[in-house]
Amino acid sequence: MVLSPLDIHNKEFSTKLRGYNIDEVNDFLEQIIKDYQITLDQNKSLTDQLAASDEKLKYFNDLKDSLNQSIIVAQEAADKVRANSQKEATSLIVRPKSKPMTL
Repeated sequence: MVLSPLDIHNKEFSTKLRGYNIDEVNDFLEQIIKDYQITLDQNKSLTDQLAASDEKLKYFNDLKDSLNQSIIVAQEAADKVRANSQKEATSLIVRPKSKPMTL
């Protein structure tokens, strides 16, 4: 279980003869609470940023896949146009003229 700043704040310690100075312990715990809260806030912020980055990454990966597919389709269309142009060019090649018939 992860401690919350409130758990740290509410923690009670028993005292014994010649125990720790209660004010020093409380001051130290207050500093721990502040630092711990900062760490929790940073963790939440970084987790949110990571989630946003993951969403952007998914979007750009989908966009990349779409662009790659478009390139493939464009390449196939270009290949068809080239093949049709070559066929047309072949059919238009002038065949050698036959010698005219003399009478």
